Amino acid sequence: MRVLFLADAVFADLPGGSRVVARELARGLAKRGHDVSFLVARQSAETPVDEVSNNVHIVRYSGAGKAADFVRAGRAACSRLWSEKPFDIVHTHFAYAALGPLQVVPRSVPHVRSFYGPWDEEGWVEDKARLNAMGSASLRRQVNTIKYTIKRQVRHQVEATNLRRSSSVIVLSDQSRGEVDVFGYPTAKIKKIAGGVDIDRFQPVPDRDAVRRSLGLPTDRFIMFSVRRLAPRMGLDNLIQAIPSVIKKHPDALLLIGGKGPEKERLQGLIETLGLQNNVRLVGFIPDDQLASYYQAANVFVLPTMALEGFGLVTVEALSCGVPVIGTPIGATPEILGGLDSRLVTKGAEAQQLADGILSFAGSDWSKELTQQRLRDYVLKHYTWDNHVDQVEAIYQEMLAKAS
Repeated sequence: MRVLFLADAVFADLPGGSRVVARELARGLAKRGHDVSFLVARQSAETPVDEVSNNVHIVRYSGAGKAADFVRAGRAACSRLWSEKPFDIVHTHFAYAALGPLQVVPRSVPHVRSFYGPWDEEGWVEDKARLNAMGSASLRRQVNTIKYTIKRQVRHQVEATNLRRSSSVIVLSDQSRGEVDVFGYPTAKIKKIAGGVDIDRFQPVPDRDAVRRSLGLPTDRFIMFSVRRLAPRMGLDNLIQAIPSVIKKHPDALLLIGGKGPEKERLQGLIETLGLQNNVRLVGFIPDDQLASYYQAANVFVLPTMALEGFGLVTVEALSCGVPVIGTPIGATPEILGGLDSRLVTKGAEAQQLADGILSFAGSDWSKELTQQRLRDYVLKHYTWDNHVDQVEAIYQEMLAKAS
């Protein structure tokens, strides 16, 4: 099969969970002999316009300028690519990126959509945080409220249009299935295919202290780890505010937060205001080749999400490393952790509820039941990329059979 992926970027250019899924799916399909190409916006002048990586063809077009320019550039790039080699399947991974390209794709070609979460709602959460930072009665806030509301409506329409064009929609969880239902898309055409994990890279280690030494971390402290985009819906401020309660019982507890984003300065200020410099560290962006080591160094991974957790690749990556995960009852997190132990899911996303969940784990006997092997076996049964590729490949074949 010749498969064209439409996305905003590839993971190498712009890291992100949805781009991990697209990357691993493309690589898996290429290993099976399929011809896979990415058509994406160019994120930097340093990246090549055309390249092949892991047997996957990547074509980049200009992502700069106004929205109309972006759409025209995508349409022109897809037209050139299509004239060179028509595709059997088109698979959209981000609706906005497909606006231009889909204009030149024949309607007879099956279109599959991977839906990772409501773009309009995710943007609205961050826009509301910006509004809250403005004066409640300020003219600036009133103007921006109108601007952000219009942006939300436009994003919703872009999603709806792309979904209507889709022969089938893939979601990673029941949570995301419900989010697609909001758009009125036929339920029968929504396929749940769980995300996966690179089981060769994310695996348990026999000597956690050795990993900690390699990262310059203390070997004698209870280490909690979280890696997220530093954005409002991730709940990292609540996690930081949970730490004073944790260190009352575990004074040497240490929280490491990896990632970058717009909340960095505010989170650092919160750490300093609470006097937690010895117990909380923002370690910044963690390169992909170091991520497994940070999981392996931790006693527990904490996912403090407040909203819109469509799956949570970090959850299964941590579990694959043999590290238990404490997560909030938001989105798909209970779907994943509930199959292991419901006590891993906190009662809520607020600071004290996070603290209670961490303390329950840290001081319990039941946590000892969550052995590395048990966590690893759980991942191998439910969350491998081979399983994901198998099921997507089957959808492609079904779509082609119907189109013939």
